[in-house]
Amino acid sequence: MLIDESLNVAEKLNSVSGLECFTLSQVADHGDASDCWIILYDRVYRITDFLDKHPGGKDLLLEYAGKDATFAFRGTGHSEMAIKSLKQFEIGELISQQQIFRKNATISVKDLPE
Repeated sequence: MLIDESLNVAEKLNSVSGLECFTLSQVADHGDASDCWIILYDRVYRITDFLDKHPGGKDLLLEYAGKDATFAFRGTGHSEMAIKSLKQFEIGELISQQQIFRKNATISVKDLPE
């Protein structure tokens, strides 16, 4: 199914979460050091201002600029404080048709292997 890139205003906000919704294509438009967005567990984060502060270096983050970084994030074993700090960078979520982790009746985070 093709995703309509011209979402109208009513479709841009998730009625449950109230977050702005983005497509994968829209996130991909923000894929460099001057404008860096990533996706973690179907949520979209603007991390441009965090690049130089990342303990592992900005190059690690830039590998996933404009892309989904969920498995890399999970595989690195981030601390609880790192996970909580994500909230300050959250700007929205993927549209429901493109969600993987938080979509009803699909795989959930708790189902993923450690």
